[in-house]
Amino acid sequence: MKSKTIKILALLLTACVFLGVTSCSGGSGGEEETTEATTIASATPLMTEKAEVLAYFNSVMAAAKAGKAAVKYSSNYDPNGFECENATFKAALPTITKLMKDGFNADLGAEVAYGDSLADIVPVKGGAALALTEADIVDIAINPEAFSKLAEEESKLANDSEYSTESAIIVDEDVRKITITLADEADPQAGAGLFGRIYNIPDRAMIAEEMAKASDYMTYDGTYSAKYTGCSIYMEIDRTTDKVIKVEFHRNIEVDVTVTGVGTLEALGTTPLHFVVNGADVYEFDWNEPTTVAEAE
Repeated sequence: MKSKTIKILALLLTACVFLGVTSCSGGSGGEEETTEATTIASATPLMTEKAEVLAYFNSVMAAAKAGKAAVKYSSNYDPNGFECENATFKAALPTITKLMKDGFNADLGAEVAYGDSLADIVPVKGGAALALTEADIVDIAINPEAFSKLAEEESKLANDSEYSTESAIIVDEDVRKITITLADEADPQAGAGLFGRIYNIPDRAMIAEEMAKASDYMTYDGTYSAKYTGCSIYMEIDRTTDKVIKVEFHRNIEVDVTVTGVGTLEALGTTPLHFVVNGADVYEFDWNEPTTVAEAE
């Protein structure tokens, strides 16, 4: 009987201690505290189908172009990989390459203040927003790294019923990332086709101007072929607002041109030349409205 009474008293003491702790944790206001993190809902549910991701890309791209964000734009060109079958010309290529890179690598860029029109800076420049079709792309994915990790974990679970992991698989990060591989296109024209809508494609006069920087060594007849291949788009989006943070248009152009030796390379005659131009157009968006002096005071 004594043992039973002690057990009952122990239970009552435990209950009193527990009630005392919980009542104290409520504070003087009697409000319950919580340490659970609050997750802000996504403006648009995360999608997985390629057609849905493409539609989402077009939607946020259009909103970005029509928006009031401040934008920093930069562009760069890097000609490299010069190839020629003529041994004499190959020996001169390092010098010629430097002359051409000095021209191509000029720092191209611009800035647009918050509230100003983005019509002439964000593709399509001077026109409607860039809208890709399924014919324009080879592949498209959203949060590819997270989905890849999720697929890996699901595969392990499927092959091992005892497999478990404590790592959280997050496929809807605060910053959504879209990657797009674009279809190839040969000799696009400014304002037309896929790449003519994305890039400020240099006209023949600009090409001639750049080639003229190597005129002590070679000239060309004004014709060339340029194949855009393996190009891609990378976009970052705030999932809580669907506002674009950054867009990168990566280019890879294979150029073939016929050149004629000049000066010390006059004996070269006329020979075909192949080279590659890599580069990117980068747009960074800032959606924070600047604070005025009056508001700051």
